[in-house]
This record gives sequence, structure tokens and C-alpha cells, in this order.
Amino acid sequence: MNPAIAVPAFNRPASLARLLAALAAADVAPGTPLLIAVDCPADERHAAVNAAVLAAARAFRWPHGPLEIVAQPAPLGLVGNVFFCGAAAEQYGAVVLLEDDLLVSARFHAYARQGLAVYGDDDRLAGLSLNAPWFNGFTHQPFAPLLDDGDVYFLQLSTPHGQVYTAAQWAAFRRWLAEAGPDAGAAAVHDLFHTFPADDWLGTKARYLADTGRLYVYPRESLTTNYGEPGTHFDRATAFFQVPLQQRRRDFRFLPLAEAVAVYDGFYELRPDRLDRLTDRLRGYDYAVDLYATKPLRLLTADYVLTSRPCRRAEVTFGRALWPPEANVIAGVPGRGLSLARRADVLIDAAATLAAQHANDAYFARHRRAGRRRRWAGALARWRYRRIM
Repeated sequence: MNPAIAVPAFNRPASLARLLAALAAADVAPGTPLLIAVDCPADERHAAVNAAVLAAARAFRWPHGPLEIVAQPAPLGLVGNVFFCGAAAEQYGAVVLLEDDLLVSARFHAYARQGLAVYGDDDRLAGLSLNAPWFNGFTHQPFAPLLDDGDVYFLQLSTPHGQVYTAAQWAAFRRWLAEAGPDAGAAAVHDLFHTFPADDWLGTKARYLADTGRLYVYPRESLTTNYGEPGTHFDRATAFFQVPLQQRRRDFRFLPLAEAVAVYDGFYELRPDRLDRLTDRLRGYDYAVDLYATKPLRLLTADYVLTSRPCRRAEVTFGRALWPPEANVIAGVPGRGLSLARRADVLIDAAATLAAQHANDAYFARHRRAGRRRRWAGALARWRYRRIM
């Protein structure tokens, strides 16, 4: 399967030009279509800048196949334009969807083609990600999926930083949008999604995944990175989303979902059935995993909880010496910090949650911080070179 490439663009001509240059230089299959959809501004403030976006698209020469440029006749907004580009999967059979603030690896299209060959017909999957996020999006603490014999892992969350869809995958999402009620899946997702604005589609995709039980395939080595430039959702630049790109690998190992152990739910928690493949220590227990201490009580429906929250009484405890957290359970690290406890014995109030996440902060920082002398010396040096740094 040779996926087309679709780019929704708005108000960032330099960003679009940078992405298009990277696409032209990438290892893209001959004959690959490229669609650039430029949204229409809703007011005159953005008219001149968006005219420059459209001019950048029209000046671009696509060396790998046919080029289609769509100037939206009416404002669609970010979600509308992104979904317009996603729907190109049904026209072309499959699509790589790239927002205009991304940079792609030279190997992104090869990864997409190979991934579609393995996962394109699996109805349990909602799509493929091209990005390997380094952090848990709810706590902003590091997220390190367990290693297995594949170059991918599975997560019940989507990403705005590069996606791949087959026609069937996008059609399933489109049907769910049309048929599901506004609260479908809402009770099964993190409460943060309930605060998202209407022009952010991640909450919608999170509800879709939770409601249908589908997963995304994620690479362990990223094929896209995000510049974090100001746009619809950010009024200032950020480097928080930057990750290294895999620029050299040509062939990727794709484990079937049934064989993978790195399978995570919509809270970045390893699924119990996969953890049980790696250790017998919890086998026989009906338990939920809550090591990041982010799951609300309504989702802790199992008899037991494996958690970092404080507990009145624990069946088993583990220390926090190994990385990532579940490795301590697999190895049976002695100590405290992680507990398997009955649900009724887990403290889940706001103070207990804050205490657990504060302890996790220290764990993820590896209990190290720069000494006072080094911090002062570094601050003085930065001040000295402030004009050129």
C-alpha cells in the first residue's frame, strides 16, 4: 500500500515551506500523491499571512507524484481541515497526515508503507503514529515503553504529530463520529480531555479509541518531530515536543498485536494481561494498573490496583530502582513505593494523588538535581552570554 500525503496548512508559511522541503528530500515512493489543504481565514487579520501560505504551496514543485492544492472556500478551522485531510484516505486508499509544524525523517514514508502492509487490515487498530513521544501527556513525566522484539508498541491514544490511516480505518472513525452520541467514551478517558477546546480533536479521538477499544501503533524511534511553533493552541514557541529522528533505518520490525508485550491503555499504563506475560508475581489477581497515579476511581473497577498511590494496606510492595516503573514489578525489586492493594485500601483523594505524583517526579528525575553551586555558576554564565545565547 502506497499512502498519499496530506498536509493541512494555515497561517504559517515558513513552517509549511520547511515541511515541504523535507518531504521533497525524503525517501518517498514514486507516484505518491501530495495534497495541501490551505484553510480559509475567518477574519481579515490572517488574510495576508494565509495568502503567503497559499503562495508557498503553489510555488512548491513536488518531485514524487501528482500535487493537489485545495484553497478552502470557507473557514473549516483546525479540526475541520485536519479531518478534511484525513478523509483523503478514502480517496487514495491510505494517507499520511502531517500538520504543517512538523519535520519528517527521510524514512517516514518507508515506515508508513511497511507498517500498513502488516497492520492495515487489523480492525483492532485505529491508525499508525509516526511520532514517538518521550513523555506521558497527563503528568509530563517520561514515558518509556518496555522493550520487546519489535520496533513498535501499542497505545490507546492518538497523536497530532504525524498519523497514517487506511481508508477502512478512517471510514470507521467517520461512522463513529456520525453515529455516536456526544458522551460516547467520555467516562473512560482522562478528565483532562473534558477541558479541551472545541478546536482540539485529540479528545474526540481519545473517546473514539476508548469507546471502540482500538489502539494506535507507535514507533520506538520517531519519524517526525514537532517544532512547537506558535499556532492555534500555543501562543509562544516550545521545545517540549522535540524528539530525535530516525534518519537511517530502512527496514522495521513489526510485531503482531497478539505477540507484543508493550501494549498500553489510554493512561500510558501497561495492560495487565501483558504484564502477566513477563512475571508470575501478580498472576491470579484481578487488578488494574495505575503506576502514574492518574486514573479516576470510576475506572478502578478491578478488585486490586497496582499503584504508586499511598495505601492503607498492601498485599505486595515493590521498590522503585529500575526503569520504567513496571520493571520493578517484573524483577520483584524489594522495597516500597509501588503497591498491589485492594481497591478499597488505595487512597485516591487529591492529596494522596499529589503525594504519589511528587514521589514519581523524584523517581523520574533519578533523585538527582544540580547542586547549588553549579546552579548559581550556570546562571551567572548564562547572564554573561545572554546576548548571544
